[in-house]
Amino acid sequence: MKKFVWIACLIYCLNGFGHIIIGTVLEPMVDAYGIHYKDGGQLIMNQFLGFLAGVMFAPLIVNRIGRRLTIFLALLTFALSQFVFSFLPNWDVMLVVAPFGGAGIGIAETIVAALIIGHLKERKAKTLVMVEIFFGVGALAIPVISAFLIVTGVWNFSFAFVAVFASFIMLLWLLLPFGELDPVLKKQPKSLAEDGNKPARKRYSKRQLPIIAMGAVFFFMYVGTEMVLPNYLPTILSKTTDLDASALAISITVFWAAMTIGRISMTGIIDRIGYSKLFVICCIGQFFTIMMFAYSTSVAFSFISIFLTGLLMGGVFSMGLLIVNETSTGLEEWTTSILMAMGGLGGAFLPRIAGELIDRYPISVTLWALVVCTFILASLMAVIFHFRKKALDFKGVQAEEASNVV
Repeated sequence: MKKFVWIACLIYCLNGFGHIIIGTVLEPMVDAYGIHYKDGGQLIMNQFLGFLAGVMFAPLIVNRIGRRLTIFLALLTFALSQFVFSFLPNWDVMLVVAPFGGAGIGIAETIVAALIIGHLKERKAKTLVMVEIFFGVGALAIPVISAFLIVTGVWNFSFAFVAVFASFIMLLWLLLPFGELDPVLKKQPKSLAEDGNKPARKRYSKRQLPIIAMGAVFFFMYVGTEMVLPNYLPTILSKTTDLDASALAISITVFWAAMTIGRISMTGIIDRIGYSKLFVICCIGQFFTIMMFAYSTSVAFSFISIFLTGLLMGGVFSMGLLIVNETSTGLEEWTTSILMAMGGLGGAFLPRIAGELIDRYPISVTLWALVVCTFILASLMAVIFHFRKKALDFKGVQAEEASNVV
């Protein structure tokens, strides 16, 4: 099982590369192709749309060919897309290939998360936070690698580096044995009911649906807020402070570094207080730290608020996945797929709204919109726990009745 955990960490590190790589080389890419920044944005959008498609179709592909082969093909697809990018083909080819690369990382990320939630016997929350740490490491490392390659004049080798890394993980995934997890990775045989007919496909019960619905809205709001904050931090601070451009850029590093530190810290805290309590602390805490940021009147206080927000937001995604999935036994792939897809939509939609607010209104409006977003998150968290308790209590009653019958 340790082998699976480590390769899961490597896959998430690769996904950190994949989500950031185009943006890190956008400047030299625009110059090399003689295109506009909106064209570069289109390339990023194409990859993002592919990611969403991969997330949504991952459960269907798993049902057809099994988890091991699905992840292998996802890694292969992403590796090939990066190899193609490294040769700097015609721009239209880049636009066509980008969605396939996005689909590859979307499929891999969804299935790995669902495997951890549904089939790891212990320390699920700790493992989910750990893979998120490696995602952050990938997102922090690839700009440094790309910067070095840009300086040396071979910026397109950034894609080649990611492709080689993906190929290495792909081979490990294909060749390594995973012990007791191996049967789960194979294509599952179609079981028949006692009457010889196909059993009815698992569906969400009436008690599960409210949790899934609230969880979907929660992930839409959370990922959207998580994308708005770092992307617009320099803009917000430029309007609330007199910092220069280099200091403004550091604010993003402070936020992502805090998220990484927060995730590392949470691996120990989870063992002490449990992920449910920690999830509550993080959801309520981020509301207060964003409010601190909105009220801030000094540079130092703003940076303290940014750092504390990053610390608290670090593990919300992984713990949220686990909590919403608790009542979805047997449907982990579908639940994870829905939540991640809604998160992706929030990550695309809310930054667009934030940009409109910044263009049209004073910056205070955007800051208090962020406060409202975190208040909604805390409220949704309370609603999720309410429906979760009802579902788990009902499940306990059913189990007790079944044992009495026996």
